[in-house]
Amino acid sequence: MSAPAPALALTGRVVDAANILSAQEEDVLSDRLAALEARTGHQMVVATTPDLQGQAIAHYSLALARAWRIGRAHHDDGVLILVAPHEKSARIEVGYGLEDQLTDPLCAEIMDDVMVPRFRKSDYAAGLSAGVDALIALLP
Repeated sequence: MSAPAPALALTGRVVDAANILSAQEEDVLSDRLAALEARTGHQMVVATTPDLQGQAIAHYSLALARAWRIGRAHHDDGVLILVAPHEKSARIEVGYGLEDQLTDPLCAEIMDDVMVPRFRKSDYAAGLSAGVDALIALLP
């Protein structure tokens, strides 16, 4: 039995349902993600959620990525960065079409070394910005 779809609505390249980013921080991230899509066609979305609805983050993020259909259909080249700050949980979900470039070990390294240290200081904007930059640097 699959998990219920998350209740978040896709409203843009940055969906800050946990309200951890300023409007300016959202705009800066969104502009970078738009530039990535214009340059490569790959879609990346940053999302924050106030809770995971009792689900493991892996299930929640996969359900969210599928519901939102991130990435081009015939390329499956979407990336979702999900942060649940109140649950101290985050994940990078990668479509099959980008798994050669954004492997699980690379994504784990970006999370552990680039993003989480900033999240621990409650600097979510810096963590997300650095994480987005690190992921973009790995994409063709």
